[in-house]
Amino acid sequence: MKVKVIISLFISAILFPSLLLAETNSDPRPPWNQWVQQVRKEALANGIRPEVFDEAFAGIKQPHRKTLNLDKRQPEKRLTYIKYRNTRGDAYRIKLGKKYYKKYQPLLEQVGQEYGVSPCMITALWGIESSYGNYLGSFPVIQSLATLAYDQRRGAFFRKQLMIALKILNDGHIDLKSFKGEWAGASGHPQFLPSSWYKYAVDYNGDGHKDIWKNHADVFASIANYLLQNGWQTGEPWDIEVQVPPGFDTALMGKENKLKVSQWQAMGVRNKNGGPLPYPELEASIIEPYGGPHLLTYKNFDVIKRYNNSTYYAGTVGYVAEGICNIDWLQTY
Repeated sequence: MKVKVIISLFISAILFPSLLLAETNSDPRPPWNQWVQQVRKEALANGIRPEVFDEAFAGIKQPHRKTLNLDKRQPEKRLTYIKYRNTRGDAYRIKLGKKYYKKYQPLLEQVGQEYGVSPCMITALWGIESSYGNYLGSFPVIQSLATLAYDQRRGAFFRKQLMIALKILNDGHIDLKSFKGEWAGASGHPQFLPSSWYKYAVDYNGDGHKDIWKNHADVFASIANYLLQNGWQTGEPWDIEVQVPPGFDTALMGKENKLKVSQWQAMGVRNKNGGPLPYPELEASIIEPYGGPHLLTYKNFDVIKRYNNSTYYAGTVGYVAEGICNIDWLQTY
Protein backbone atom coordinates (compact mmCIF):
# COMPACT_ATOMS: atom_id res chain seq x y z
CA MET A 1 0.00 0.00 0.00
CA LYS A 2 2.81 2.40 0.99
CA VAL A 3 4.64 1.66 -2.28
CA LYS A 4 1.51 2.48 -4.33
CA VAL A 5 1.14 5.82 -2.58
CA ILE A 6 4.76 6.73 -3.26
CA ILE A 7 4.45 5.75 -6.93
CA SER A 8 1.23 7.77 -7.22
CA LEU A 9 2.90 10.85 -5.77
CA PHE A 10 5.87 10.39 -8.10
CA ILE A 11 3.62 10.20 -11.16
CA SER A 12 1.67 13.27 -10.00
CA ALA A 13 4.88 15.23 -9.59
CA ILE A 14 5.83 14.41 -13.18
CA LEU A 15 2.45 14.92 -14.83
CA PHE A 16 1.02 17.72 -12.68
CA PRO A 17 3.90 19.72 -11.17
CA SER A 18 1.79 22.88 -11.04
CA LEU A 19 -0.67 21.21 -8.66
CA LEU A 20 2.07 20.36 -6.17
CA LEU A 21 3.49 23.86 -6.50
CA ALA A 22 0.08 25.32 -5.70
CA GLU A 23 -0.14 23.14 -2.59
CA THR A 24 3.30 24.10 -1.28
CA ASN A 25 3.14 27.78 -2.24
CA SER A 26 0.98 28.84 0.70
CA ASP A 27 2.41 32.33 1.17
CA PRO A 28 -0.64 34.45 2.04
CA ARG A 29 1.08 37.73 1.22
CA PRO A 30 0.31 39.65 -1.96
CA PRO A 31 3.21 40.49 -4.30
CA TRP A 32 5.49 43.23 -2.99
CA ASN A 33 4.22 46.04 -5.22
CA GLN A 34 0.61 45.21 -4.39
CA TRP A 35 1.46 45.13 -0.68
CA VAL A 36 3.11 48.54 -0.93
CA GLN A 37 -0.04 49.98 -2.47
CA GLN A 38 -2.07 48.56 0.42
CA VAL A 39 0.32 50.17 2.90
CA ARG A 40 0.12 53.44 0.96
CA LYS A 41 -3.68 53.44 1.22
CA GLU A 42 -3.45 52.86 4.99
CA ALA A 43 -0.80 55.56 5.42
CA LEU A 44 -2.78 58.18 3.52
CA ALA A 45 -5.87 57.31 5.57
CA ASN A 46 -3.78 58.06 8.66
CA GLY A 47 -2.80 61.50 7.44
CA ILE A 48 0.51 60.80 5.70
CA ARG A 49 0.92 63.10 2.70
CA PRO A 50 1.14 61.22 -0.63
CA GLU A 51 4.43 62.88 -1.57
CA VAL A 52 6.00 61.84 1.74
CA PHE A 53 5.04 58.20 1.23
CA ASP A 54 6.07 58.13 -2.42
CA GLU A 55 9.47 59.66 -1.72
CA ALA A 56 10.06 57.24 1.17
CA PHE A 57 9.31 54.19 -1.02
CA ALA A 58 10.78 55.48 -4.29
CA GLY A 59 13.97 53.43 -4.04
CA ILE A 60 12.51 50.33 -2.37
CA LYS A 61 11.76 47.81 -5.11
CA GLN A 62 11.68 44.67 -2.97
CA PRO A 63 12.31 43.46 0.59
CA HIS A 64 15.89 44.10 1.69
CA ARG A 65 17.71 40.78 1.69
CA LYS A 66 20.39 41.74 4.21
CA THR A 67 17.76 42.87 6.72
CA LEU A 68 15.92 39.56 6.34
CA ASN A 69 19.13 37.60 6.77
CA LEU A 70 20.00 39.50 9.94
CA ASP A 71 16.50 38.92 11.30
CA LYS A 72 16.66 35.18 10.68
CA ARG A 73 20.26 34.45 11.63
CA GLN A 74 20.94 31.88 14.31
CA PRO A 75 21.93 33.17 17.75
CA GLU A 76 25.65 33.36 18.32
CA LYS A 77 27.40 31.07 20.75
CA ARG A 78 26.56 32.12 24.27
CA LEU A 79 29.09 34.43 25.87
CA THR A 80 29.79 34.65 29.56
CA TYR A 81 28.57 37.78 31.27
CA ILE A 82 32.11 38.97 31.98
CA LYS A 83 33.17 38.51 28.35
CA TYR A 84 30.08 40.40 27.17
CA ARG A 85 30.72 43.20 29.66
CA ASN A 86 34.39 43.44 28.77
CA THR A 87 33.47 43.68 25.09
CA ARG A 88 30.65 46.24 25.25
CA GLY A 89 31.72 48.06 28.40
CA ASP A 90 35.47 48.05 27.86
CA ALA A 91 37.93 50.57 29.26
CA TYR A 92 37.96 52.60 26.05
CA ARG A 93 34.18 53.07 26.07
CA ILE A 94 34.35 54.21 29.68
CA LYS A 95 37.24 56.56 28.90
CA LEU A 96 35.26 58.01 26.01
CA GLY A 97 32.26 58.33 28.29
CA LYS A 98 34.26 60.41 30.76
CA LYS A 99 35.26 62.71 27.91
CA TYR A 100 31.70 63.19 26.65
CA TYR A 101 30.31 63.56 30.16
CA LYS A 102 32.73 66.40 30.78
CA LYS A 103 31.90 67.99 27.43
CA TYR A 104 28.14 68.00 28.06
CA GLN A 105 28.18 68.05 31.86
CA PRO A 106 26.04 71.18 32.44
CA LEU A 107 23.33 69.90 30.09
CA LEU A 108 23.49 66.33 31.38
CA GLU A 109 23.22 67.45 34.99
CA GLN A 110 20.37 69.85 34.17
CA VAL A 111 18.41 67.08 32.46
CA GLY A 112 19.30 64.60 35.19
CA GLN A 113 18.06 66.92 37.92
CA GLU A 114 14.84 67.76 36.09
CA TYR A 115 13.95 64.11 35.47
CA GLY A 116 15.45 62.67 38.63
CA VAL A 117 17.65 60.33 36.60
CA SER A 118 21.38 59.84 37.06
CA PRO A 119 23.26 61.80 34.36
CA CYS A 120 25.89 59.06 34.56
CA MET A 121 23.24 56.53 33.52
CA ILE A 122 22.03 58.78 30.70
CA THR A 123 25.61 58.97 29.41
CA ALA A 124 26.15 55.21 29.74
CA LEU A 125 23.01 54.34 27.76
CA TRP A 126 24.02 56.87 25.13
CA GLY A 127 27.43 55.25 24.93
CA ILE A 128 26.19 51.68 24.75
CA GLU A 129 23.47 52.41 22.20
CA SER A 130 25.31 54.58 19.68
CA SER A 131 28.88 55.01 20.94
CA TYR A 132 28.00 58.53 22.13
CA GLY A 133 26.39 59.37 18.81
CA ASN A 134 29.37 58.29 16.73
CA TYR A 135 27.54 55.36 15.17
CA LEU A 136 23.84 55.74 14.41
CA GLY A 137 23.55 52.90 11.89
CA SER A 138 23.50 52.87 8.10
CA PHE A 139 20.24 51.09 7.25
CA PRO A 140 17.45 53.30 5.81
CA VAL A 141 14.76 53.03 8.48
CA ILE A 142 11.79 52.91 6.09
CA GLN A 143 13.42 50.16 4.03
CA SER A 144 14.14 48.06 7.12
CA LEU A 145 10.70 48.49 8.63
CA ALA A 146 8.92 47.84 5.34
CA THR A 147 10.95 44.67 4.84
CA LEU A 148 10.15 43.37 8.31
CA ALA A 149 6.51 44.42 8.03
CA TYR A 150 6.18 42.43 4.80
CA ASP A 151 7.83 39.41 6.40
CA GLN A 152 5.40 37.08 8.17
CA ARG A 153 7.35 36.49 11.38
CA ARG A 154 6.59 39.83 13.11
CA GLY A 155 4.69 41.60 10.38
CA ALA A 156 2.00 43.28 12.48
CA PHE A 157 4.51 44.71 14.95
CA PHE A 158 6.73 46.20 12.26
CA ARG A 159 3.80 47.50 10.22
CA LYS A 160 2.89 49.59 13.26
CA GLN A 161 6.50 50.79 13.51
CA LEU A 162 6.46 51.66 9.81
CA MET A 163 3.35 53.82 10.18
CA ILE A 164 4.88 55.76 13.06
CA ALA A 165 8.13 56.19 11.11
CA LEU A 166 6.18 57.66 8.21
CA LYS A 167 4.51 60.06 10.63
CA ILE A 168 7.95 61.11 11.93
CA LEU A 169 8.87 62.02 8.35
CA ASN A 170 5.48 63.57 7.65
CA ASP A 171 5.80 65.91 10.64
CA GLY A 172 9.32 66.96 9.77
CA HIS A 173 11.20 65.63 12.79
CA ILE A 174 13.92 64.29 10.48
CA ASP A 175 14.54 64.24 6.73
CA LEU A 176 14.47 61.04 4.71
CA LYS A 177 18.16 61.12 3.83
CA SER A 178 19.16 61.27 7.49
CA PHE A 179 16.60 58.72 8.66
CA LYS A 180 18.96 55.77 9.10
CA GLY A 181 19.57 53.33 11.92
CA GLU A 182 20.30 49.73 12.73
CA TRP A 183 18.87 46.85 10.71
CA ALA A 184 15.64 46.42 12.73
CA GLY A 185 14.60 50.08 12.50
CA ALA A 186 15.91 51.59 15.75
CA SER A 187 17.57 54.96 15.13
CA GLY A 188 19.02 58.09 16.66
CA HIS A 189 21.50 58.52 19.51
CA PRO A 190 19.26 56.51 21.89
CA GLN A 191 18.41 53.92 19.20
CA PHE A 192 14.66 54.20 19.65
CA LEU A 193 12.18 52.24 17.59
CA PRO A 194 9.50 54.56 16.20
CA SER A 195 7.03 53.50 18.93
CA SER A 196 9.58 54.41 21.62
CA TRP A 197 10.17 57.74 19.90
CA TYR A 198 6.41 58.37 19.90
CA LYS A 199 6.05 57.48 23.59
CA TYR A 200 9.25 58.83 25.13
CA ALA A 201 11.03 61.34 22.86
CA VAL A 202 11.16 64.90 24.20
CA ASP A 203 11.41 68.28 22.48
CA TYR A 204 13.64 69.61 25.26
CA ASN A 205 14.89 72.71 23.45
CA GLY A 206 11.38 73.72 22.35
CA ASP A 207 12.02 73.99 18.62
CA GLY A 208 8.95 71.93 17.69
CA HIS A 209 10.89 68.76 16.86
CA LYS A 210 11.73 65.70 18.93
CA ASP A 211 15.16 65.40 17.40
CA ILE A 212 16.96 62.33 18.77
CA TRP A 213 19.27 62.30 15.73
CA LYS A 214 21.11 65.61 15.97
CA ASN A 215 20.04 67.56 19.06
CA HIS A 216 21.85 66.58 22.26
CA ALA A 217 19.31 68.26 24.55
CA ASP A 218 16.50 66.21 23.02
CA VAL A 219 18.66 63.08 23.11
CA PHE A 220 19.50 63.32 26.81
CA ALA A 221 15.98 64.29 27.84
CA SER A 222 14.48 61.45 25.78
CA ILE A 223 16.72 58.85 27.44
CA ALA A 224 15.92 60.30 30.86
CA ASN A 225 12.20 60.35 30.10
CA TYR A 226 12.31 56.72 28.97
CA LEU A 227 13.81 55.70 32.31
CA LEU A 228 11.52 57.94 34.34
CA GLN A 229 8.35 56.71 32.64
CA ASN A 230 9.41 53.12 33.29
CA GLY A 231 9.82 53.63 37.01
CA TRP A 232 13.29 55.06 37.68
CA GLN A 233 13.98 55.59 41.39
CA THR A 234 15.94 58.78 42.02
CA GLY A 235 19.15 58.36 43.96
CA GLU A 236 18.93 54.58 44.23
CA PRO A 237 21.51 52.07 42.93
CA TRP A 238 20.96 49.61 40.10
CA ASP A 239 23.13 46.68 41.19
CA ILE A 240 26.14 45.78 43.31
CA GLU A 241 28.37 42.72 43.32
CA VAL A 242 27.88 40.47 46.35
CA GLN A 243 29.15 37.29 48.00
CA VAL A 244 26.74 34.54 49.03
CA PRO A 245 27.58 32.27 51.97
CA PRO A 246 28.44 28.56 51.63
CA GLY A 247 25.30 26.46 51.32
CA PHE A 248 23.20 29.41 50.17
CA ASP A 249 19.83 28.25 48.83
CA THR A 250 20.12 28.93 45.10
CA ALA A 251 16.35 28.52 44.74
CA LEU A 252 16.08 31.99 46.28
CA MET A 253 17.96 33.54 43.36
CA GLY A 254 16.19 35.08 40.39
CA LYS A 255 14.51 38.34 39.52
CA GLU A 256 11.13 37.05 40.71
CA ASN A 257 12.38 36.70 44.31
CA LYS A 258 12.49 40.16 45.84
CA LEU A 259 13.32 40.62 49.51
CA LYS A 260 14.45 43.53 51.60
CA VAL A 261 18.20 43.93 51.43
CA SER A 262 18.28 43.57 55.23
CA GLN A 263 16.74 40.09 54.80
CA TRP A 264 19.46 39.08 52.35
CA GLN A 265 22.04 40.32 54.79
CA ALA A 266 20.46 38.25 57.58
CA MET A 267 21.02 35.19 55.37
CA GLY A 268 24.72 35.93 55.22
CA VAL A 269 24.92 37.79 51.92
CA ARG A 270 27.67 40.43 51.95
CA ASN A 271 29.10 42.99 49.55
CA LYS A 272 32.07 42.02 47.40
CA ASN A 273 34.47 43.16 50.13
CA GLY A 274 32.74 41.09 52.80
CA GLY A 275 30.98 44.04 54.44
CA PRO A 276 27.34 45.00 54.98
CA LEU A 277 24.97 45.58 52.08
CA PRO A 278 24.01 49.15 51.14
CA TYR A 279 20.41 50.42 51.15
CA PRO A 280 19.06 47.72 53.52
CA GLU A 281 15.56 49.23 53.47
CA LEU A 282 15.11 48.66 49.71
CA GLU A 283 13.93 45.50 47.98
CA ALA A 284 16.30 43.62 45.72
CA SER A 285 16.90 40.29 43.99
CA ILE A 286 20.04 38.20 43.71
CA ILE A 287 21.01 36.92 40.28
CA GLU A 288 24.05 35.12 38.88
CA PRO A 289 24.56 35.86 35.17
CA TYR A 290 26.21 33.00 33.31
CA GLY A 291 29.92 33.11 34.02
CA GLY A 292 29.60 36.22 36.16
CA PRO A 293 29.52 37.27 39.79
CA HIS A 294 26.45 37.33 42.00
CA LEU A 295 24.62 40.64 41.66
CA LEU A 296 22.20 42.25 44.07
CA THR A 297 19.79 43.99 41.72
CA TYR A 298 17.57 46.87 42.80
CA LYS A 299 14.49 48.39 41.16
CA ASN A 300 16.58 50.50 38.76
CA PHE A 301 18.19 47.38 37.32
CA ASP A 302 14.72 46.26 36.20
CA VAL A 303 14.11 49.70 34.70
CA ILE A 304 17.30 49.44 32.61
CA LYS A 305 16.03 46.08 31.35
CA ARG A 306 12.98 47.86 29.94
CA TYR A 307 15.42 49.46 27.49
CA ASN A 308 16.79 46.05 26.54
CA ASN A 309 15.44 42.96 28.27
CA SER A 310 18.83 41.40 28.95
CA THR A 311 20.58 40.83 32.26
CA TYR A 312 23.92 41.14 30.45
CA TYR A 313 22.87 44.47 28.96
CA ALA A 314 21.58 45.96 32.21
CA GLY A 315 24.65 44.86 34.14
CA THR A 316 26.96 46.30 31.49
CA VAL A 317 25.18 49.65 31.29
CA GLY A 318 25.38 49.95 35.07
CA TYR A 319 29.05 49.03 35.01
CA VAL A 320 29.78 51.71 32.39
CA ALA A 321 27.80 54.35 34.32
CA GLU A 322 29.78 53.59 37.47
CA GLY A 323 33.02 53.79 35.51
CA ILE A 324 32.18 57.11 33.90
CA CYS A 325 31.39 58.80 37.21
CA ASN A 326 33.56 56.70 39.54
CA ILE A 327 30.48 55.58 41.46
CA ASP A 328 31.05 53.27 44.42
CA TRP A 329 27.71 52.41 46.03
CA LEU A 330 29.45 51.19 49.18
CA GLN A 331 31.07 54.57 49.71
CA THR A 332 28.07 56.54 48.45
CA TYR A 333 25.83 54.89 50.99
